[in-house]
Amino acid sequence: MKHSLLLILILTFGCSNQKDIKEFEAILGKENSETLTYIVNDFESDVLKRKYPNISTKKAYNQFLKELSQNQTEIRQKVSEDSRNLFEKSNLKLEIYSVPDSIWIERDSEKLAINKYNNPTLKIKRKYLRADGTFRYGTSISSLQDQEPIDEDAIIIESHKNWNELNYDGRYSIALNAIANKSDFLNEYLKVRDASGIIDPKYIAERMLESKVDLNDYFIKRLIITEIVY
Repeated sequence: MKHSLLLILILTFGCSNQKDIKEFEAILGKENSETLTYIVNDFESDVLKRKYPNISTKKAYNQFLKELSQNQTEIRQKVSEDSRNLFEKSNLKLEIYSVPDSIWIERDSEKLAINKYNNPTLKIKRKYLRADGTFRYGTSISSLQDQEPIDEDAIIIESHKNWNELNYDGRYSIALNAIANKSDFLNEYLKVRDASGIIDPKYIAERMLESKVDLNDYFIKRLIITEIVY
């Protein structure tokens, strides 16, 4: 019985220290941790099992990363609609990303002059969920070309509704940084993430394969799900 329990723990947590896992989940919060665990398990039992039915979960992760690094797989088409909707409506998404709160195109010449822009500008007001449950707001401004017609404003705005950015104020980033020094890969990865923002999934897949990360590891699995799949 003891041997069986040990095997279950190894399969569940890989090489991650359980103390680190508890610290990570305590910072992330119970509900967010449960959501994250659910979408990890769903990806393994649904996507990986369907795509690679005759190999182990670890080998399936490896094959998935290989195909992704070679542009041979489409990520978003693989995840079930139920799981995608669960994530979209969860607090976990707001812990990971800052999302657009409002988007508009400024064409008022007086306001443009104040901001030293000659062209119409696209403004995106973003909200950042902080660890204390409150929101911080920030607005990004980008210039549009003169020839952008007014009747295309709605199209431009709609196309930017899903332009998320990383939320460094959220508990997910705080939790990752709390255990970063326990893993060489995670430590280096977070340095790149902090400097660059959202990273191309293909690059993440390449770096994981090059670093020969443990694909049974609790944290590596969650990085694959949050940084690549969702």
